[in-house]
Amino acid sequence: MSDQCELCLNQISIRVFPCLYHCKKMLCIQHLSEHDKYIDKQIQFQKELEILWKNYNFLFNEDKIRNEYEKLRIKLENYQNLKDNINNLLSINHFQDSIENNQKFQMTIQLIQKAIEQENQSNLIPSKLFYSIKSKINY
Repeated sequence: MSDQCELCLNQISIRVFPCLYHCKKMLCIQHLSEHDKYIDKQIQFQKELEILWKNYNFLFNEDKIRNEYEKLRIKLENYQNLKDNINNLLSINHFQDSIENNQKFQMTIQLIQKAIEQENQSNLIPSKLFYSIKSKINY
């Protein structure tokens, strides 16, 4: 086969061969050899990347992180709800329904004490604690 190499700069007719890997380019023996080495190296890189990616995925544990992220999102939401409830309680006029307000204060103090205790123990406050605030304290 005699033709022109697709990579050679000189345009003389030389013997060319097709790349049998993937591209079917017609190349001279020198460029075909280089092309072959590049493809072999690329295959090695791909295999190494696949192995490294599998190892990283195993270490990263996306499901665990998503679970932790969801817990933190709920924790933040619960904190914000608790903060709003406490701000509402602290803004109550002292002369309005004193008995009912005192009960709300006592329940909220107990809930905050439990929340602080749980936060100190686990750094993750269960959402059920704060959902109970809405059911027990009505504004």
